Amino acid sequence: MTQPDPVTARIIKERRPIIRFLYLLIAPISGWKGLKNARYSPDYYARSVFYPLLALMAAACFAQRFHVPGSTTSSLLQQAVSEFVACFAGYFAVPVLARLLLPRNARIKADSPFGKVYIMSALSALSLAVTLYSLFPNLGALLMVAPIYVSYIIVKGVRFLRVPAEDTLPTSVVMVVLIVGIPVLIYMLLKFMMPEASANIM
Repeated sequence: MTQPDPVTARIIKERRPIIRFLYLLIAPISGWKGLKNARYSPDYYARSVFYPLLALMAAACFAQRFHVPGSTTSSLLQQAVSEFVACFAGYFAVPVLARLLLPRNARIKADSPFGKVYIMSALSALSLAVTLYSLFPNLGALLMVAPIYVSYIIVKGVRFLRVPAEDTLPTSVVMVVLIVGIPVLIYMLLKFMMPEASANIM
């Protein structure tokens, strides 16, 4: 069998994480199994999936110039920064709080290499929903359904963290609250601190 040239092999390797992530959205259990078996390092997965999707989410904010009358470049830039930082900071905040709130036997799992991929995958799913909403605002119901579906994906992935059976339910609840809730809280805080947001409150 002919082996692909180095450039083609590199392209295939770089595409694989994003393909596995998209498959996760369609079939959560099989998708988590594939990500678990792939053994991606957190840094590689972040470069291949997480960071590009966050950048896409931030860039998609500027599409609102065509949908929202009166929107300005500065307000959209604030929106883009708030969304990016909310998910980016959320990735680092979730493991910290998870170590405090998770059952003792589950804490080390959340901070493992796969645990970090697990968190990034869930946050990436949220960012993708926000991106689609920015591009297609008529899909407003998407933002209502997305947290529910992402929560479903999170719960289905807990089994692959290999936590003890008695810790599965509390781990699921804590991870859903942290992964979905922390980015929302960071986003709301940033919007409150932004100049235009403060001006609107005055």
